[in-house]
Amino acid sequence: MTNGTEEGFDNLVGFKEEIERIRTTIVEFESGRKSNIAIIAEPFAGRTTLVNAVEKMTVHKVTKLLLSSLIKNKDAVRLPEELKGIVIVDHCHFLFTRAIGGFDILDEFLKSVLSSDNLFITTWNLYAWNYLDEVINVGQFFPVQLKLPKFTTQETKELIVSRYKEDEIQFVDDVKSENQAFITFSRVPVTVKPLGITVNIPSITFNFNLLRFWLSRKKEKKTAEDIIFELLNYYSNGNPGVAKVIWEKSLQYPTIKPSYIQECSFKIELDYTESFILYCILAIESVTKEELVALSGDGTVDKVLSRLVQQDLITVDKEHYTLNPEALKCVVGYLKKAGVIW
Repeated sequence: MTNGTEEGFDNLVGFKEEIERIRTTIVEFESGRKSNIAIIAEPFAGRTTLVNAVEKMTVHKVTKLLLSSLIKNKDAVRLPEELKGIVIVDHCHFLFTRAIGGFDILDEFLKSVLSSDNLFITTWNLYAWNYLDEVINVGQFFPVQLKLPKFTTQETKELIVSRYKEDEIQFVDDVKSENQAFITFSRVPVTVKPLGITVNIPSITFNFNLLRFWLSRKKEKKTAEDIIFELLNYYSNGNPGVAKVIWEKSLQYPTIKPSYIQECSFKIELDYTESFILYCILAIESVTKEELVALSGDGTVDKVLSRLVQQDLITVDKEHYTLNPEALKCVVGYLKKAGVIW
């Protein structure tokens, strides 16, 4: 690597430690020591942004595979044997499914990773990775595992304001934003195995962090700009992609107020099958109805998808279902309580 390769990271916000680890790993690769890299994060958290910057900054020959849907043919991930350099594979969660024979393509890919002289830099959905690491110990193939951290408030602010000219956005104070709920009610599916049934148990969530936030505001003087970005970072749970969505929805150009930054409220009530379908969409990130039918073996997928769309938990575009970014925090919390993810 040379100084000229730094330009790939010039406009990148966050991920300082991860960038340094990637630099070190590439330098070691130049010296003959290969340690494959897995970049792991939840949806919308910046995996592709980071790996694109890596591609720009390296002086090595780079081969890039951008996977955009579930892979059904092994040839789609087969690399030329004479290749020598760095191989970037984005969205590796498209290489497997939780179905019979669903690991065949992933197994072939991992064999290539192990036997190749190339340095592999890969990206993975966090919840797909957690499942794979539990089932097949996928981490053994990638000694360098970088789980992307949540953005700080300052990083979220830097990400947003970098898109505008100085003083282009008007930050206006108000008090309406303090009137937000600290308690939310939902239902969580619990399976009673002896009876073979699933029942929805009432659940209460206390938003202590939001309460502490407003109490702290009363103790220390904060500007409207400070409050807006603290709320934005809190509601997005430090996820840069989600923060962008909330910002775009909240901004009444060129004005933004604390009361404009609202956390979406999702009343999630699902049975186990619905929870599993929602998990598949969370972990795969982009999936068709036909693929979900094959995964679940359930004839009610149509009805489940309609219900998830009606609850605004997912969206559909050109027959591909994806998670609603604003619902990410609620969906993850719900599925963890239901024991579907960990």
